[in-house]
Amino acid sequence: MTDTLLISKADNVTTLTINRPAVRNAVDQPTMDALRAAIEACEHDGTRCIVIAGAGGAFSSGADIMAALQSGGTPNDVYRVLTESYGPTLLSIRQSSWPVIAAVDGVAAGIGSDLALACDLRLVSSKGRFSEIFIKVGLIPDGGGTYSLPRLIGLGRAMELMLTGAMVEAERALAWGMANAVFDEANFANDVQAYAATIAAQAPLALTRGKQAMLAAQNDQSFADALRREAEFQREIFNSEDGFEGFQAFLQKRPPVWKGR
Repeated sequence: MTDTLLISKADNVTTLTINRPAVRNAVDQPTMDALRAAIEACEHDGTRCIVIAGAGGAFSSGADIMAALQSGGTPNDVYRVLTESYGPTLLSIRQSSWPVIAAVDGVAAGIGSDLALACDLRLVSSKGRFSEIFIKVGLIPDGGGTYSLPRLIGLGRAMELMLTGAMVEAERALAWGMANAVFDEANFANDVQAYAATIAAQAPLALTRGKQAMLAAQNDQSFADALRREAEFQREIFNSEDGFEGFQAFLQKRPPVWKGR
């Protein structure tokens, strides 16, 4: 692990904080590799929800371009880093069993924006903002932005953001569907923790199968495909030890006790 990624755990929530405030949390390969390893470690350690955040008032300003230039990277080096490090890290978010929340306090630009978009939910502080800034340096999104953004806000708006690199402030991000909630920056960390803890307290199998079903349904050819998958997962849950616990707890007027199996 690297000191550029801080890990904390509370209430079955694991918070992964990119810790490079001097460069507004611009990411390099070691940081992205550490992030992937930390996400994968959450599979079986009691985590029920993951939060990705940034230190020092920024989420992530994108890739650390200065570090890349100083290393004298070639086009093939860039391709290797994208396919062997950045891409697998972003994919690990989608493949994680648990819900992943981006806590966007300050700027999320370039691959920092794509990192937030790859998460299942985005909670944004009142000073949070997004930019697909790649066009400003003659590039295209390379963190899955061409996939994630149009699915969240529609093709027309996504195309506009890609072609202009325009900044999207918190309230507009909320109105467009990029953000799920906007919290005041003064109490942002506490609000995010409370939100994540509420999710983490839900039935584990419902969290994992629900996420899996909803993401898979984005590629379904028909409504019937989604219905079949939902029925299969529902049968799996009812056959588990948690099975009817939610119903029984409701009838007995007590909090459910989830085992996650």
